Amino acid sequence: MVKESIVDELSTALSKQPNFFVTSINRLPASEADVFRRKLSTSQARLIMINRRLGQRVVAPLHIAGLQELLEGSVGLVLAGGDVPPIAKLIVEFRKAHAEGMAVRGALIDGALLDAPAVETLASLPPKPMLLAQVVATIESPIAEVIFTVERLIGDLAWLVEQAAAKIPAEPAPAAPAPSPQTPTTTQEEEKT
Repeated sequence: MVKESIVDELSTALSKQPNFFVTSINRLPASEADVFRRKLSTSQARLIMINRRLGQRVVAPLHIAGLQELLEGSVGLVLAGGDVPPIAKLIVEFRKAHAEGMAVRGALIDGALLDAPAVETLASLPPKPMLLAQVVATIESPIAEVIFTVERLIGDLAWLVEQAAAKIPAEPAPAAPAPSPQTPTTTQEEEKT
């Protein structure tokens, strides 16, 4: 009954979010395994120890070639509850500190089966906000160059117009209008009378 409830619990968890890492921690002291569990809980991940037979029953419905081979012997499944690269980094760093008691066998991330070196590569990725910033910078850089070039061309055009305007001679100011014939003009004779 207990085994069936574990299988049901794991099957439900994997059907909701099938991202997990397969580790071998059977030579890790219990106190160190508890430290590992606490570190994982800060990243919304959890460690479940499972034997080969139960593990294979849990992953069989996923129909991923090569996954059941990762579950040879007693293994620890690390269920990723949040962002995957930080959890991979935590697992790899813990494995480096406890190389004799722990090994990373692989992972299933977004339906893709990863081997141990691929998990190491995943762990080396920068955090998600940094990756997004790098993508935005990659997209923004060419756009910024185009805007800078257009602004420079507009500035050059304005300078050329100013230079051309300076070379054109100024037109003379219009002369004062001549008196119109209908306007009476006074002469000296009329003034005498």
